[in-house]
Amino acid sequence: MRLGIFSKWLLSLVLTLGMVIVLMLVVVNWSFQRGFVSYARQNEIHQVNRVGSVLAEAYAHQGSWEFLRSDYRSWPRLLEAAGIVVPPQMRDQPPPFTPTENENENEVAVMPSQVQPDLIAASVPLAHRIVLLDADRARVIGPRIPVRDDHWYAVRSEGQVVGWLGLQPIEIVTDQLAHSFIDQQRANFAWISLAGLLLAVFVAMAWARWFLPPIHRVMTAARQLAAGQYDVSVPVNGRNELAELAVNFNQLARTLARNEQLRRQWIVDISHELRTPIAIIGGEVEAIMDGIRQPTPDRIAALHSEIGALGKLVDDLHLLSLADQAAMELTRDEVDLHELIRQQILHFEPRMEQQGLALTLETDTSYNFSLQADARRLSQLIGNLLENSLRYTDPGGEIRLLLSGDNKCLVLELQDAPPGVPEAELEKIFERLYRVDKSRSRSLGGSGLGLAICREIVLAHGGRISAGSSPLGGLTIRAELPRDGYSH
Repeated sequence: MRLGIFSKWLLSLVLTLGMVIVLMLVVVNWSFQRGFVSYARQNEIHQVNRVGSVLAEAYAHQGSWEFLRSDYRSWPRLLEAAGIVVPPQMRDQPPPFTPTENENENEVAVMPSQVQPDLIAASVPLAHRIVLLDADRARVIGPRIPVRDDHWYAVRSEGQVVGWLGLQPIEIVTDQLAHSFIDQQRANFAWISLAGLLLAVFVAMAWARWFLPPIHRVMTAARQLAAGQYDVSVPVNGRNELAELAVNFNQLARTLARNEQLRRQWIVDISHELRTPIAIIGGEVEAIMDGIRQPTPDRIAALHSEIGALGKLVDDLHLLSLADQAAMELTRDEVDLHELIRQQILHFEPRMEQQGLALTLETDTSYNFSLQADARRLSQLIGNLLENSLRYTDPGGEIRLLLSGDNKCLVLELQDAPPGVPEAELEKIFERLYRVDKSRSRSLGGSGLGLAICREIVLAHGGRISAGSSPLGGLTIRAELPRDGYSH
């Protein structure tokens, strides 16, 4: 049987509380028993002190302890005068409360304070646990019992020690009344513990009525999400961890919905991008095969150009798929970014001049622009940026490259002339196959993958890339590349 989270939590709560209650019961019982015994001992010591006062008065009146040796009945009377309960048989039986002829009067066991005597129960009357010695510690009257040296109390008369009272204290409680009191306290504690346990269970169940529904809602929504229903969401109530879980779940659902939308759009766009060159190539080949057109060098060159564009599109798609799988291969070497930019400028200058575009590079040529990077990928990054500006900048405009840096990273910024990109479209231009309508349309020859590839190359080098409005009136692309090639 599978236990749910509430069942497990409730079971652990009951077990924990049960163990705590049992432990508390043992500790409280032990502590209460010791406290009760300690209280009984203190009460007995107080009674013994009263006996000492009564004996001191009797000694002052008699002048010695002979009256106790000669008349054993005087001992019970003195104990009763001090408030000690004397058993009836003690009044009529002299042994062993007085020394006999065959008994050594000094025969009273005195034990060191750290030695524990045999356990004495509280049911043994106090009168049977008191012994009187004279000043020389010879037994006058009382039982022969082991008494620790810290349980002797001096009997003083006119400032002189005339005797010693020994007490054998209790170690355990067996008195029926005392036991009844202790049992009653145990029962009270048990009922209180049971009430506390039931209250804890009630509170736990009430708390579960508040705690479990949000979890069940998330579970239900998660099953719907797993089934492909990405428009699902859960309500957010409060500011606790459950609310945070709901917020994160809703964000996950929105992200999955957007990814699904992009995936579908991606398939549609790829199909469209591939259909156009394939249709052109197929139509030309069929026309040649049907004899409608002749395979002249110009037509063959046009077909070769279309095949080249198709091959580049496939290569770009493959590169992006590698980036998705974090499998883009980078060969990091010491690279001079300034030199890579200069080479790309030389490559693009003839085409720029044909379009009437002015291409400039602004940088400090004395500065060291080296970094750990893949030279081939960085050349592709620079080439894609220049290709994008070349395709979409109006004739007669300007394209400006700015290169700067510090000890940690290098910054490459490209600014071009109009047309610009609307503010709302700036964050979308790095999406795959995305084109801004009209001025940056498919008719200008781009596949819509160039800037997406730029982003993946920069991210693979641990950098950042962003887009903004250009001071020249067009678009600004800013790429930050860490010198170590890994993080920024």
